[in-house]
Amino acid sequence: MDFIRSAWAFATNSRSKFPLWIIPLLLLADALLSAVVVLKVPYTEIDWKAYMEQVTQYLAGERDYSLIKGGTGPLVYPAGHLYIYSLLYRLTDNGTNILRAQWIFSTLYLATLYVVLLCYREARAPPYILPLLLISKRLHSIYLLRLFNDPFSLFFLFVAVLLWQKRMWTLGSMAYSASISVKMNTLLVLPAVGVILLQAVGRDKAIRQATIMAQLQFVLASPFLLEYPRSYLARAFELTRQFLFKWTVNWRFVGEETFLSKQFSVGLLVVHVLLLLLFLITQWKRPSQRSFPGFVSLVFSPPTEREELQISSRVTPRYILYSILSANTIGMLCARSLHYQFYSWLAWGTPYVLWQSGLGLPWIVPLWLAQEWAWNVYPSTNISSGVVVGVLGLSTVGLLLGGKNVEEPEEKRGVSDRKKRS
Repeated sequence: MDFIRSAWAFATNSRSKFPLWIIPLLLLADALLSAVVVLKVPYTEIDWKAYMEQVTQYLAGERDYSLIKGGTGPLVYPAGHLYIYSLLYRLTDNGTNILRAQWIFSTLYLATLYVVLLCYREARAPPYILPLLLISKRLHSIYLLRLFNDPFSLFFLFVAVLLWQKRMWTLGSMAYSASISVKMNTLLVLPAVGVILLQAVGRDKAIRQATIMAQLQFVLASPFLLEYPRSYLARAFELTRQFLFKWTVNWRFVGEETFLSKQFSVGLLVVHVLLLLLFLITQWKRPSQRSFPGFVSLVFSPPTEREELQISSRVTPRYILYSILSANTIGMLCARSLHYQFYSWLAWGTPYVLWQSGLGLPWIVPLWLAQEWAWNVYPSTNISSGVVVGVLGLSTVGLLLGGKNVEEPEEKRGVSDRKKRS
């Protein structure tokens, strides 16, 4: 009985970081699983050939985004996507060596898992939720059998989160900008990023971080912006894209007429904005320990250096991960349409989200299983899409109610150290 109690206490401990030796064991287990998937499960062609066709045109000298096309349509991703897949084009014999590409994506998968585990460790997540990061069928499929670009965007995002947790603000901002340069889905967490930086480094330095992000975007896009700026901005960051009802994973149950209506689109946008405001007012401003008007005043009337350091000390690794993942959860709940590869946006954070919601083990595992099942139903049905939205909705409510005690000062870190690393 004593052994069982000790094991349970270890598995559920969230007051200290879990031991580092857990990480290589989990990586080894998933490396073996990933190898089996690559060697035994047939590859499914979806976008890889189109990516290679687009890259071929770019490497041939085309810089007008409106003219770069592939078998699935025009190029609709920022410049970072082109650079990454240009490298993959060369590493895979002009895109023909699919098996080599799969091994590269296996490495990316394990690298992302490693970074995510470090983020969880910094946030003092309990060990018992970690195995849920390893066993997603859909996530392995996205990385190893489909070769989508979403994994690169997510890798850079979690690198940014880890760097911010380590209080390496500039490097984190550069990693986050790199994430956006691959695919603009990570713009969903931009509101949380702004709130984090405002409280962590103050108004002026936060503006500097935003400038760094913008400068990196410009540098990466300069070959296209300098020649065809309107074409690049219209394609790489297209916000008016129309989604097809037949591919939706989340809103199948509302019916095609509602899905395609402008009222539904506007309604989702309104709900999105209201939820962001609700989290800002009740949760994200916690490190400031101010009322909402007082928090807003941080923008117009910066606090004294002493108070700024006190606020910064409450921007903990757990608070950072909580804020980023809650913004992402809200964004996915209110998304106009979700496609199967978008599960990668969700899966890496789900165990932590469900745990932080305070639901407890009896609810965490069933909800995780329900989400995994729903994202593996193809094509989506009224029931599966309802489960997708339902789990996202419950997660959002749980995060709203369970977002307490994420701003406690970090242990064994002095004010002078915080000031130096800011």
